[in-house]
Amino acid sequence: MINKSTLLLICLLKASVSVWSQDRYVVFFTDKAGSSFSIDKPAAFLSQRAIERRQRQGISIQQQDLPVQESYISSLKSLGVTCFYRTRWMNGVLVQMEKRLLASVQALRFVRNVEYVAPGVMKDQSSGGGGVSISFGTKAKSDLQNQMLGINRMHADGYRGKGVLIGVFDGGFRKVSKLPAFRHLFADRRILYTFDYTANEENVENTVFDHGTMVLSVLAADKPGQFTGTAPRASYILATTEEGTSEYRIEEYNWLFAAEKADSAGVDIINTSLGYSVFNDARMNYTKAEMDGKTTVITKAVNRAFERGILLVTSAGNTGRNPNWDTILAPADSPNTLAVGAVNITGDRVRFSSKGPTADGRVKPDVMALGSGTAVMRAHGIFTFSSGSSFSSPLVTGLAAGLWQAYPGLTAAQLLDVIRRSGDNYSNPDHESGYGIPGYVKALKLAKEISLPITPDLAAYPNPIVNNIVNLAFGSRFFGQPVAVAVYDSRGVKQKTYQLNPTARNRRIRLYLGEIPAGIYLIKITGAGGSTILKSIVHGR
Repeated sequence: MINKSTLLLICLLKASVSVWSQDRYVVFFTDKAGSSFSIDKPAAFLSQRAIERRQRQGISIQQQDLPVQESYISSLKSLGVTCFYRTRWMNGVLVQMEKRLLASVQALRFVRNVEYVAPGVMKDQSSGGGGVSISFGTKAKSDLQNQMLGINRMHADGYRGKGVLIGVFDGGFRKVSKLPAFRHLFADRRILYTFDYTANEENVENTVFDHGTMVLSVLAADKPGQFTGTAPRASYILATTEEGTSEYRIEEYNWLFAAEKADSAGVDIINTSLGYSVFNDARMNYTKAEMDGKTTVITKAVNRAFERGILLVTSAGNTGRNPNWDTILAPADSPNTLAVGAVNITGDRVRFSSKGPTADGRVKPDVMALGSGTAVMRAHGIFTFSSGSSFSSPLVTGLAAGLWQAYPGLTAAQLLDVIRRSGDNYSNPDHESGYGIPGYVKALKLAKEISLPITPDLAAYPNPIVNNIVNLAFGSRFFGQPVAVAVYDSRGVKQKTYQLNPTARNRRIRLYLGEIPAGIYLIKITGAGGSTILKSIVHGR
């Protein structure tokens, strides 16, 4: 006979098993049919800043930008599924449910597929784990790391990131609102919002982890006479996407959710001091062959963010000493991100810094910055030194912010190209240091050259073309009439054709040339305003 105490214990155990039998999945939908939103009325789902960023760069609103169908979410909830974050770009939702519901969800007519992304329920980041291991110094200074990139000159010119919105996606941001070095951000209301995607809450400080705090300090800390971040006058979005005590594919989706929200808010740059290849569940692991710039979840997300005019800056990784992984990590493999490796104080690559090439043979990392003995601030409020490409990445992000402040008319593609071309190894890139250490003075000159006012004719940039993307800037004589664009190789063979409709509001149009080999190409533009031929060099992918 079972007494009441035993019965209560059994009930509690059953309840516990029921809770822990839940896992996390991403449910992908087949369509967005019947949506109440329209690409003709983007203000219903994008901020004005996000719309203006697209207009400024000649980027149109797409079906991918529309929110997911809310009735699909309601149907999942009616089955007992807990729904969290939506993804517009991939048309799905993160859910938490018991495995027994999986078949019912997969049977729904509007469900394309379901991907298992992590065991258990939403994490509580306030417990578990230790801090990040670092090497302490006696007095941390930001001068050296800033001077290496010319940031000191940039600041002297008045460019400290003002007007630029930067997203920092990372681990915990412990105590950021309580540290004097960040006081200016909160006093000026330049932290637009914070969100912890691992715990489903706005507080990003309720954690034992401070990796995000250190990364943010390289960018934004400002304590006169002691430390100056690379972009202390920029505005920021802080998102916790990394689960500190485990590694599952859900973290890639957390990044996607954070990027979509930041895109809606009008973010200009996203710094990602994270990288993925191996997970706690070996079934989720990526192979080196999948570091091809288009396969991993987070790399796909990065590519879609770039398509919307966002500049991505990413740590190359710290796998340089790993004989079993002699390449960079995702999303640094994307052709649309500045993958930043680590150098020491003499400008030499540090052995732990991940090397290229990508699986498809592209140069990686893109550029380098100080990642050995980088000055950072921990959650306890003391400046110290730390090492890793995690801290070289925000140095380049700050450089980008200053350049964009100086020339706000640049597109993300132009700015990415400018920073690569400013590298001290640009003429002879390799797979250890990429295009080398970028420099503000050279980058500013390059930015000025491609930011000259549009003439009555037109321009094509960048030249040389990288990533097989060319931007056309049309003058007024081409407005209001169809424009034909044809791309010819050096033999005169037509490779690509396009039909465009430039207007005063959409005068800059970006074209993807597709899989064409490196070489010299002629771009012929024909419209009511006449015919023009431009010569461009394609660098190969």
